[in-house]
Amino acid sequence: MHLDRYVSADPDSLVFSVPKGGVLRRAGFRRSWWRPAIKAAGLPDLKFHELRHTFVALWVAAGADPKEVSVRAGHSSVAFTLDRYGHLYQDTEDDTPERLDALLLASLAAPPRPRRSKEDL
Repeated sequence: MHLDRYVSADPDSLVFSVPKGGVLRRAGFRRSWWRPAIKAAGLPDLKFHELRHTFVALWVAAGADPKEVSVRAGHSSVAFTLDRYGHLYQDTEDDTPERLDALLLASLAAPPRPRRSKEDL
């Protein structure tokens, strides 16, 4: 709806702009839009970037793979993601022994793979 109402069909048009159509700068956004919105919502003085941390934390809580989180969040590496959000993955460690047992049982129940001879390779 926002795109239909406020953004022209020109592929170079701005998705978010000031009311008269110019570039929306960070300071102007914070002063004119962000602070009034959080005040109206009765929230503490949150930084806009904190929404990103909340979203990534919710992603982790939903069980997303650390590599997926790292790539989609634009982090430089999985190590960065784990360093920053690793404490949120601790609950998943509780069922690790059960998951390993399930993998082992599944591999034992699977039919054996035929052995390849050197000629097959």
